[in-house]
Amino acid sequence: MTLAIVGGTYLEFCQFPEWNEIYGSGLRAAVLARALGSEVIFHTIVGEMHLSPLKARAANSGFTLGSVVTSPKTIAFSYTHGFSTPDIFPPSEIFEGWGLQQLKVESDVVLRFGLIEGDAQVRGKWVVYDPQDPLDAQLFSKNGSKAEHLAVICNLDEGRKMTGKHTVSEIIHELMSVEGAEAIVLKMGSRGAFVYSGGAKIHISAYETTAVWPLGSGDVFGAAFAHYWGIEKRSPEEAAELASKTTAHYCETKILEGITIDPCDFNKVAAKSLEKGKVVYLAGPFFSMSQIWLINEARAALRSQGFTVFSPMHDVGRGPASEIYEADIDGIRSADVIYACVDGLDTGTIYEIGFAKALGKPVVVFVQNEKEEDLKMLKGGGCEVEIDFVTSIYRTSWIAAK
Repeated sequence: MTLAIVGGTYLEFCQFPEWNEIYGSGLRAAVLARALGSEVIFHTIVGEMHLSPLKARAANSGFTLGSVVTSPKTIAFSYTHGFSTPDIFPPSEIFEGWGLQQLKVESDVVLRFGLIEGDAQVRGKWVVYDPQDPLDAQLFSKNGSKAEHLAVICNLDEGRKMTGKHTVSEIIHELMSVEGAEAIVLKMGSRGAFVYSGGAKIHISAYETTAVWPLGSGDVFGAAFAHYWGIEKRSPEEAAELASKTTAHYCETKILEGITIDPCDFNKVAAKSLEKGKVVYLAGPFFSMSQIWLINEARAALRSQGFTVFSPMHDVGRGPASEIYEADIDGIRSADVIYACVDGLDTGTIYEIGFAKALGKPVVVFVQNEKEEDLKMLKGGGCEVEIDFVTSIYRTSWIAAK
């Protein structure tokens, strides 16, 4: 049985860590699904100058190109880091002027991703839909797409945008009653996912890795789920579990071909990571524009993982020692884990780390520009030191779950 994949072919750039590739949701999913054993036909939109590289990638990876619509340029996504909102080139007002490109695909098994420069109407017996757009996610059926058996994969923001509902129960009810979805996978980042099917709600664990590369992780999850649910006809719960394992391998290695799913390779993240009320103390200097930017980025990333964040910059502010010391110390005492930005070796931040370690608190340190010599005491004291921003956030989440 063939898996038809409909999705974007995009340029991807990231500064930290460095990344410069042509993938996008659809192309990455096609490579991954073929590596898992699916016979893949890939339908996409791509800029004229990248049509030849796309054909070469299809030949090398062993999948077939189906409907391919060419556009004046291949759209590019540029990230500062893996959690950042990307800049998109060319701007939307330019590619919207190209005219909405429409793909129509019919197959027994279909994986459909959202397209920012076009749309795809699909019809199939077994269809997986991932809108991949928290700002303008559309319901599967809005463009006339139809499925005998429909599974929807989304995160909470996409679910809210699609349905116009706010709570999880309202979103699930809307997708099942209005869209007729048989299975819904609600992705929760470092905390795994929930599968809703047949009246049951099942938690699918994330798998703890030593490194986390997030760009394309959703593409990999969607492709693996479509392979196991649509092609192999496994249950939604089993397909999501295998997709989670597959995604862990990708996040650790960035490798699509040759992915294995040996459950011994990674540890499941404890279900208690889903508990509410976990508090992170966000330590770091905030005296310059660059420092303030980093604290804001870290706070947003930690909150996206479900944490309550105590940030001295936001919750206490600047002031004399007599006014801020006790408030900051109380914040450390109340925290479950400390996340510290230590570039610059700010004395206040180092003090906060030492105080937290004296209390037996776990500490995750994010640092990019300091010498190994200056980090000896932090590492010797049991701090987890990370040079990659996204990895540091995920590690904080998993440490808090233990």
